[in-house]
Parts: sequence; structure tokens; C-alpha cells
Amino acid sequence: MEIKNRIIGIDFGATFIKFGLLNLKGEILKKSSFPTKAYISRKSLISGIIAESESMVAGLRKRLLGVGIGVPGQVDYNKGVIYNLTNVKGWRGVHLRDIIKSRLKVPVFIDNDANAACIGEAKWGAGKGFNDIICITLGSGLGSAVMIEGRIFRGRGYSAAEMGHICIERYGLKCNCGGRGCLETFAGNSYIVKEAVKRLKKGEKSQLLKLANGKFSEITPKLIDEASKEGDRFSINVWKRMGENVGIGLSSIVNTFNPEVIVIGGGVAKSGKILFGSIRTTIKNRAIPVFTRDLKIRRARFIEDAGTVGAAALVLE
Repeated sequence: MEIKNRIIGIDFGATFIKFGLLNLKGEILKKSSFPTKAYISRKSLISGIIAESESMVAGLRKRLLGVGIGVPGQVDYNKGVIYNLTNVKGWRGVHLRDIIKSRLKVPVFIDNDANAACIGEAKWGAGKGFNDIICITLGSGLGSAVMIEGRIFRGRGYSAAEMGHICIERYGLKCNCGGRGCLETFAGNSYIVKEAVKRLKKGEKSQLLKLANGKFSEITPKLIDEASKEGDRFSINVWKRMGENVGIGLSSIVNTFNPEVIVIGGGVAKSGKILFGSIRTTIKNRAIPVFTRDLKIRRARFIEDAGTVGAAALVLE
């Protein structure tokens, strides 16, 4: 009898569906992906996911322990039903777990992608060894998850811990969620670019515009990071300001959950010391001191592969 020691992790994104074949140590043995819009209908897309999964385990089918899927939206974790997907239309009330399970004949687990990423970091990454964890991802928005005593807190409707929608400014910008002044409007890719462009248009001096060939449209988080590492004070201050914003939001979370560690991932987290230093300082200055005494703030181990690794970890949760 074959030992079941292979897992498929699927990162269901609005742009790409990414697949990873992992062993029980969280090591990726094989990767693949295809554009989400490569399939016109929901039915054909599901068929594509199944076909790619079967291809991933060609010759290893008997060793497949299960399949985990992380999705960007609201999920009933217990029933395996997708209620809604962010930026992907036509996915309301879809029993994806049962559909894939019936075809692949292995256990299938589906959860919100932020929850999955948190489980992956707790199992194999920066959260390993801790039971009370806050995970956030800084990318186009702000994804988040809470682990309490070793278990993901999902809430009554399995959609808890939307920390990006904590209000930090009463009359702030309108958020995609419908609210105003949400933390997500003060963090992530879009915020940092808008903040930089706004200040440059007001006449502040920076090497950033030179790096962008004099074009505001060419300013990106990566370019701001590059300029900050070259000592550009303007770019350094933009990162610090965003770190303060994130730190303000996380201070409320620290006061609420008293976590052991905060794990920060996502593309923006690559900026490193300036952003993390600002977050740490803000939390230390704003949160209840006894809660910050032993608090760890760490960069996620998994950045590019957070989705597939986290989805695979769902199988072992």
C-alpha cells in the first residue's frame, strides 16, 4: 500500500489559478498555473482545475493525501461552499469542494486565502511554534486572519477577521467594502503609489520621479522601494507613513487578541526594514504595553508561494 504523502495546494486568484504539489514538510515539488480567464464559463474553469490537478499527480495518484484550495472571498469552510469571490463573477453558492472531491476521490478542503496563508505560516513558516497568531498580507489590499489557541477563528459566518476594514479615519476615503476610512485604503499597493504621486504633484522633491523617467504613471511600489534603499528621504517617509497606518490598525488588533506573533506577508512586505520598523514602533507606542512586551512581528516565510503552501496546509489542519 502506497504511503499518502503528497498534497495539492491550489491558489484561486482573480488573475491566475496556481497549483503546487507538496510533501508533508511543506516543500513544493512541482508548480503550474493558468490564467483564470482562460476558461469562459464557471463549469469549464472547474474542469480545468480538475484536469490540472490530475496532471500534477500523474503517476502519484495513490500517494495523494488531499487537495486544499484557498479562494479570495467568503467561504463556508464546513460545507465547502463558496458564497462569493472578490473580483471573480458568477461564483455564488458554488459547492466546489463536493464537485472536486467527486472527481478526484480524495478529501478536499476550501477556505479563504488569508486563513489558508495563516495556517501555512503556523505549520511551516514564521508562525511555527506559536498558538496565537495574527497574519496579514499587504498587496493590492489587506488580507488577514486570526489564529487562537492553534485554531483559525472563522466566526459565525466563516468570514471573520476582515481587519482591512477596521475604520481608522471617520471621514476617510470610500472603501470597496462600502465603508469609509478603512485600514485597507491606507495600506497596500494602490495607497503607497497614490500617496507618493499626490505629494510629488504638490512639489516635494525626490529621486523617485527621475527613476520613473519623469512619468507619474511609471511609479510603482517596487520603484519606491528601490529609491528608499538608495537613501531617498521622500521614499523612506512614504514607507514610514504606510507603516504607521498599518501599525495603528494592528494596535487595535493587539489590544483585542493579545497575540504572540504578527506575521506580515504579501508583495509589499518585501520592502523590509523601513516598513517593519515603522509598524513595530507604532504598535509599541499605541498598544497596551503589557501586550507588546513579548510580541513578535515577523515577515512571512512564504511570499510568492503563500497561496499554494497555505492551501496545502488546509489538508493537514
